[in-house]
Amino acid sequence: MSENNIVLQMRLVSVDEIMFMMSSAGIGNAFRSEDIQIGFSNKVDYAEETDEITLDFGVKYAVHSEDVLECVCRFKFSVVDLKRFIQVNAKDNSVTITHIMPHLLSVAVGTMRGILIAKTAGTPLAKYPLPMLDINRLNASLSDDSL
Repeated sequence: MSENNIVLQMRLVSVDEIMFMMSSAGIGNAFRSEDIQIGFSNKVDYAEETDEITLDFGVKYAVHSEDVLECVCRFKFSVVDLKRFIQVNAKDNSVTITHIMPHLLSVAVGTMRGILIAKTAGTPLAKYPLPMLDINRLNASLSDDSL
């Protein structure tokens, strides 16, 4: 199947907050955007029999090496004929999810940005929403940790 001919039929089923922590009291207003380090994490699970894939996506902000914000949400998607996008390596049972991860991450990042804007309102962190990201680059950096 040519990559250009893949038709994706998927929908976001639910978003659930798994964990949220914010501690901006110690940092005050005396920091710049350059002082913020942002990290990401993900965990993927799937059920071929129900065509559902779950992405636990996390964001962490640190200022001067102190964790000031962490949020992890679970995104559940329904993907028609999910098995087309799941490849299992027979030698080591490792799993590769093809074609759909950038789409899942794009939804997760955009939704997470909105969640963080709402959660940080009125705090010093409100001035630093999740930046625009290259989803393909993020996917590549997270792919080693997926499944």
